[in-house]
Amino acid sequence: MTKVLNGIAASDGIAAAKAYMLVQPDLSFEEKTIDNPDAEIERLSAAVETSKQELEVIKQKATENLGAEEAQVFEAHLTILSDPELFGQINDKIKNDKVNAEAALKSVTDMFIQMFEAMEDNAYMQERAGDIRDVTKRVMGHLLGVSIPNPALINEEVVIVAHDLTPSDTAQLDPADKADDTGHAGPAGNRIPHQRHHYGPDHPDEADQRDQQAQPHDDLQGTDAQTGDPVKGQL
Repeated sequence: MTKVLNGIAASDGIAAAKAYMLVQPDLSFEEKTIDNPDAEIERLSAAVETSKQELEVIKQKATENLGAEEAQVFEAHLTILSDPELFGQINDKIKNDKVNAEAALKSVTDMFIQMFEAMEDNAYMQERAGDIRDVTKRVMGHLLGVSIPNPALINEEVVIVAHDLTPSDTAQLDPADKADDTGHAGPAGNRIPHQRHHYGPDHPDEADQRDQQAQPHDDLQGTDAQTGDPVKGQL
């Protein structure tokens, strides 16, 4: 079956590669009253440790492909995961309110995100709000047993199809295509997304349906990066 997906152009040229759907996971959960706070704190600690291990790998790959400066975003994420004030408050909420780790994590991090976003005269702190949001998503995914997309771990040429890319998503992407003015796929073996498709906010329902219909590594033979239109697509 042939399906046509249109996107917003991100660069000049035409990209030819497989389509890779960067689909954000469902991180919904139910707040629960728990009887064993220590067990919930242990769950949270395990999710944090797994997140640290992932980020160390991602940081290393980003450093190799992009340089140390671009990889600093992941160092910031690792710093957040080791922040005693942040996770001390989360642990306290688990113990005092007897809620599950997911609920405590969201409640406390939402508070910090809102506080930092409100600092309109401090761009640095506003950026930290985005970092906390990314870190929360990663830890939450491990608490729920849900896989978080890691573009840095893509090991083949692809065209990334996504609603949006966060700063940490973008920082994981090999810049080889940016050096190619035509926008064509780079040397074989690159794990580069040659074109970003961003489904706009005008049709969110249609975009959600596309996420459900298309799967990672579906064939997409060509994308016109000037118009965002596929040259030819087989899904």
